[in-house]
Amino acid sequence: MIKFGITPLDNIFILDYLPAAKGDYVKVYLYALHLSARPREDMSIAEIAHSLSLSESEVDSALRYWERRRLIVRPGDNPPAYRFVSPAQLYAGGNENLEADGPFVAFSEDVYAIFGDRRKITPAEISRAYEWVQDLHLPQETVLMLLAHSIATRGIQFSFKAAEADAVRMCEAGALTAEDAESFFAHTRKVHEGTRAVLRRLGKRRQPSQDEMDLYRKWTEEWQFAPDAILEACSETTKGEPTMAYLDGILNGIRTRAANAGDKVQSADDMRRRMTADKGDMDAVRQFAYALGVKNPPATLQVIYQRLCRDHAPELVLLAAEQSKNAQRGVDAVEQYLEIYRKNNLTTRREAEAYIASVREANKALYRIFEACGHAAAPTAADRALYKKWQGMGYNEEMILLAAAQAQSAENKPPYIDKVLQAWHEAGVTEPAQVSARKAAHKTPAAQRTGKQVGAQQYTQREYTETQLDSALTDDILKEAKGSNG
Repeated sequence: MIKFGITPLDNIFILDYLPAAKGDYVKVYLYALHLSARPREDMSIAEIAHSLSLSESEVDSALRYWERRRLIVRPGDNPPAYRFVSPAQLYAGGNENLEADGPFVAFSEDVYAIFGDRRKITPAEISRAYEWVQDLHLPQETVLMLLAHSIATRGIQFSFKAAEADAVRMCEAGALTAEDAESFFAHTRKVHEGTRAVLRRLGKRRQPSQDEMDLYRKWTEEWQFAPDAILEACSETTKGEPTMAYLDGILNGIRTRAANAGDKVQSADDMRRRMTADKGDMDAVRQFAYALGVKNPPATLQVIYQRLCRDHAPELVLLAAEQSKNAQRGVDAVEQYLEIYRKNNLTTRREAEAYIASVREANKALYRIFEACGHAAAPTAADRALYKKWQGMGYNEEMILLAAAQAQSAENKPPYIDKVLQAWHEAGVTEPAQVSARKAAHKTPAAQRTGKQVGAQQYTQREYTETQLDSALTDDILKEAKGSNG
């Protein structure tokens, strides 16, 4: 029978008692009702708690709740004993609303007096309020003050569930005396009035919900925004649906951006200054995206832009973005360009643009020089350094091209050109005519040769190309010639 029998349950319980009771309270009632049909001497609250996976205090609270509802009677306390009463019997005797608990009866009368004929209070609501006395250990006077406060702030038809959240906060804050409760209610009134002010600013003429007041409490207590600062931020809600949740996202964004900038927003002036700065930042991010050629920038682009601006001037960041776009590269290339600016000690856009122009002009010239010597490569920073050196030596592009022509058969062409020009510079060669004269001076016409040869002429002669002859001005070739002559 314990396993396969039936536990009878009055329909009156389902209709009148079950809807107002907590789920755990119903679990305890049904399980205890089941046990009462087959009582044992060793039954205990601990057994019920273990069977239902509840704590003993939770089981005890549930039993006291049903005792206040007169569905169970406690004939003894040592050990605790309970007897179930049929709801039908209570209805038959006309005593369904009477309570056996004297303090509870007195509490009920005080609650009825607060509401009077303005609202019909149900026994379930009174029982819920009395749980704040029993479970949260709030004095009855404090709970009655809470009910009166809820009427004043939320209206006569307020939800006892919403008031319960305040009761929990009072317990956590240790508001156990009338003076503590007054201080708590004064703060709660400020939260309520502040939330209503925000709702009116958002165009909503109604009482705030508990969730909305919790948001307002977070903004003012945790995030430390002044009430007028919150109202100032409401102007940003015109871009979307003006709700408290939307405003919460706006305030969180403002708070985060201020923290990233080493700033803190509290007053209305702080809020206006921060929002102005944020608008400027957004304009800068849009300019950055335009410079990159990005039409629909992702949200991460603002983070990237702010990170780059922490180490580089914004004007240089935009210039690097333009370079990246012109080179058809992505946002990752921006940092590479900025690193080039840094290594070259470029601190302003004008300096960087001048540097870029000089690189561009040097590259154009180097491409022509490389073409003249048959060097199939792109100019590097080292090549540009050589080109700058050659210009510093006083050589124009025409002279450099002549030197390049001499490097066609060289393996390392740019260094070879440098050696030729260095040799010319040391010899005072500055014009193309001098180059031609030097070439002619190093040639030995056949008509000038004599038939008689002396001992000094008895050596193996090398055949030099025109390039090698011209390069004889360099130290290496001169040493080679001396070595060949012994």
